[in-house]
Amino acid sequence: MPTISLCMIVKNEEQFLEQCLRSVQSLVDEIVVVDTGSMDKTKEIAASFTPKVFDFAWCDDFAVARNHSLKYAVGEWILVLDADETLSKQDHQAIRELISSVSSAISGFILTQRNYFRSMEDLSYGSFAGLQVSAAGGELNFISSRDDHYLESAGTVGWLPTPIVRLFRRETAAFSGRVHEDASPSLNGKIIDSAIPIHHYGKLNLETWKQKWKLYERLGERKAEEEKDYYAYFELGRQYLNGKTSVGEPRLKDAQRMFERSLELKKDFWLSWFNLGSVHLLLGELSEAVSCLRKAQEYNPAAPQIYLNLGVALVKQGLYLEAEHLFWQGIEKNPQRADLYKNLGLCYLEMKKEREAMIVLKKAVELNPAYAENIHFGKK
Repeated sequence: MPTISLCMIVKNEEQFLEQCLRSVQSLVDEIVVVDTGSMDKTKEIAASFTPKVFDFAWCDDFAVARNHSLKYAVGEWILVLDADETLSKQDHQAIRELISSVSSAISGFILTQRNYFRSMEDLSYGSFAGLQVSAAGGELNFISSRDDHYLESAGTVGWLPTPIVRLFRRETAAFSGRVHEDASPSLNGKIIDSAIPIHHYGKLNLETWKQKWKLYERLGERKAEEEKDYYAYFELGRQYLNGKTSVGEPRLKDAQRMFERSLELKKDFWLSWFNLGSVHLLLGELSEAVSCLRKAQEYNPAAPQIYLNLGVALVKQGLYLEAEHLFWQGIEKNPQRADLYKNLGLCYLEMKKEREAMIVLKKAVELNPAYAENIHFGKK
């Protein structure tokens, strides 16, 4: 049976670390923990699971810290987790089978990071008279926790899935990127999708997430300045824009500038068009918002968040029938998004279609019970 080393970098993670390590204790052959300056009980907790706890002087570079952890690993395969993540024990056997059955041509696996949220409002940039604007800046779409078979999703409304390479052969592995670091460019062989989830809880603790967000923003600025790459500009723009759910208010003009720089380098990158359109929407610049969101739709017609924000812009312009059509298109692409039903219901109310509004608003509440607090059926 191939051996697995868990490699982690941590700082002040006493709240989550034990939960993380217990979730993989029976799966991995060794645990390597690199501490970057904890002032709480993080190192004490780590030491109760492994003798391989090492100090590292933080240098504002996640890739350098990750690579330091890899130096101490002896397993054939590396599993990387953050302290606020877990693996379900029901997936342990599937992981063992993965690494035991693949050919030498396979050097890594894509796992799905589930970024859990307690409410749909945590996914929003903001609202216009109750209309909810999507902040789904990731490549994939929101998924409801309703009827999920993993106990790890209990108490959450759903998650944004992010594909991420977290299980790979040790032999050539090396991370790159000051922030949003990635090991996949260093792997010699093919990387394949495993569909195994990583359960990420960091965004459920607002105070902890605020601290991390500020660090990511600062390092993102350095990364964009150093790399001057379309994706680095996009990441920083998204960081500025999504700040509302983390550290207070979004930096809209700064975000706009970053998305425009991203598009100067890659005109067909739909996520920058989507987020630039969302910035214009939040600024009340409706014509510009519609134009950018139409561009995003042209380059990626499958993304439901485009239909949501474009529908909001059209409602604000009084184009209710066109907005209704767009919301339904979004629902067809992801019928588990409560925010699409909510916005469609509010659109119907503007159209004086109270019966239709009641039907879709009830569906929104069914998918996200938190909406029940501020949705009054049959009333504007």
